[in-house]
Amino acid sequence: MNFFRKLVEKKAAEPVIMEFEGIPFVVIRRRVRYSRVEFKHSGLRVIVPRGIDPLKVLEEHRESIINKYRKLISQVETAREKTLTHWTEAEFKTLIASYIEQYSRQLQVRVKEIRFRKMRRRWGSCRSDGIITFNRYMQFIPGPLIAYIVFHELAHLIVRGHNQRFKRIIALQFPHYRQLDKELNLFGLKLLT
Repeated sequence: MNFFRKLVEKKAAEPVIMEFEGIPFVVIRRRVRYSRVEFKHSGLRVIVPRGIDPLKVLEEHRESIINKYRKLISQVETAREKTLTHWTEAEFKTLIASYIEQYSRQLQVRVKEIRFRKMRRRWGSCRSDGIITFNRYMQFIPGPLIAYIVFHELAHLIVRGHNQRFKRIIALQFPHYRQLDKELNLFGLKLLT
């Protein structure tokens, strides 16, 4: 029985770890129509339907994958150089509360409740009913980035998505928001990898 056939016979939920051009990747078999290649904090993932050779999919996107991998490695190296802030829980929650008070007045929005929990993929989330949840990992990032996240989540009480109107609201307070997004990405890499 060849190697590919063995991969096909594995359960869909069971990831297979392989290597392509020296890049480790995980094969995830799902009930999907089209294959896709993703770079996550954890590395390269190839999501394929049953019966599709993941190496063939990778070969089709070889140049793009190698370029993205080099960029990811560079970002991880840059992220390692970032210095974490160590707010106490009381300092962190006080800082969040002060930014919420300031920005909710400025944006003329009402926050119903603030929650905190550890999240792997987001710095915060905002529900339409005014409940905002912040990632506990924010406790390790600098104050200006915390301010940006708070403002971002409060802006979602005005505009739900990330459309042009939302970006204009963000840019009024944080004209350099693209740079802040890059910084948050680096801190995410440092904290979550």
